[in-house]
Amino acid sequence: MLSSSSDTELVAAWRALSGLATGDGWKVIELFSIGNCCVMAGRRGVRNEESVLVGVKGNVPSQPFQLPRGQGFSLISTELQGHPANHSWFALVRQESGSLELFTKVAVDLLNLMESTSAQDGLRIHSAMISRIRAWQAFMKRDSDGVLSTEEEIGLFGELLVLQNLLDDGVSEFDALDSWTGPDDGLHDFLLGDGAVEVKTTLAPTGFIAKVSNLDQLDDSLHQPLYVAAVRLAQLSEGATLPDLIDLVAGQIHDPGATALLNSRLVSAGYMDMTQVEYTRRFRCSELTYRIVRADSPRLTRSSVPAAILEARYSLDLDAYPVAASTYADISNSLGVKNQWN
Repeated sequence: MLSSSSDTELVAAWRALSGLATGDGWKVIELFSIGNCCVMAGRRGVRNEESVLVGVKGNVPSQPFQLPRGQGFSLISTELQGHPANHSWFALVRQESGSLELFTKVAVDLLNLMESTSAQDGLRIHSAMISRIRAWQAFMKRDSDGVLSTEEEIGLFGELLVLQNLLDDGVSEFDALDSWTGPDDGLHDFLLGDGAVEVKTTLAPTGFIAKVSNLDQLDDSLHQPLYVAAVRLAQLSEGATLPDLIDLVAGQIHDPGATALLNSRLVSAGYMDMTQVEYTRRFRCSELTYRIVRADSPRLTRSSVPAAILEARYSLDLDAYPVAASTYADISNSLGVKNQWN
């Protein structure tokens, strides 16, 4: 996601602009202008904040309260005098409390994203920008060193295998990535058609004990039908690392918008390219089955526990759930989804 050349160019531009801006105005240096997107390095006014300005061709309406704020930076809608009037301008601005090193990483990632999506229409570019910035904010809230825990690594591996299954079974690239809501703290890992799929992953060779994080996760009254994708991994020397699997999935995606969404989801999940050498464990999938949640399925839901119980976490023997299918294609009709091959 990050390139050292972009990092150097951006920092040099900020250094050249330091102290030049006055009042509420912008001082900018153009970094590139291609397709429907123009990107500037900038500083604004007496506070001299490091910023990246993105001009999206066309009228892209955006309410201020919908723009991401917090975690050391904010995105604002702005105007840029003397530059193309047919662009809608947005500025990613470092706040005084924000780390310059981390903000630079966010800014360079945004530059690369804008370059890769510049051929799309303005609304798609804007949507990709908002999604990526929210992903970075989610990443920063994790307060981690950029390396997933063992449990998180295994969980992400399982979700990526399900994503790969969706792509293999004909779900369009963008729809597949758009349905993957787990990294953004969605109630379920995938929202598909009228229903949902929750992914549970284990390394246990026998049995399937799954952790359930709340009272809503297995409540099929919220999304119906509700399936649990049971993913069993074996740790083997000839298996794939997490970065290997990410590369395989990325290789299946050719839509720039879907690629941007994949990268945003990975950032939200806490995965960073720069730390990929830390993931040395190799896994192979030995089972991927879809199990249906039914009215008589053993689980805890808000309607089945006393009202005084507000939250609960528990472990569940997933073998109590019947196997409905071994491929996504076999459950897609029940979800009300048509794939791109139909």
